[in-house]
Amino acid sequence: MFKLITCIAPEDKAQDAVQQIDATYGIQSSINHFARGLGRSSTSSTTTGLGQQIEKTIFSVLVPTHQVDEIFAFIYRTADLHRPHGGIIYVTAVKQSIISPNINAQELDSEPTLANSY
Repeated sequence: MFKLITCIAPEDKAQDAVQQIDATYGIQSSINHFARGLGRSSTSSTTTGLGQQIEKTIFSVLVPTHQVDEIFAFIYRTADLHRPHGGIIYVTAVKQSIISPNINAQELDSEPTLANSY
């Protein structure tokens, strides 16, 4: 079984975390997104009511269930999520994935695909 760890962090911290995950755990694939939004925490008198523009990177990694707590803590430390406005991290259960050992390669070959279903 696998779990999906998703982290929303500043771009520089997210890149460091992804590189460190590869170096430490050998997880070489992740899903990366870039996001921009407005925060409501601005205290400047010139931006009152507008909010502060924030840019973040969102990345997700698929990890085995037995390593989820260890990798979660590693990302939390590496991406500096402990500080105010540092970001957020959460885990989602994954019932099955293409790399799951529960999938037999012969079953994949026998499944109809768009190419051979016409």
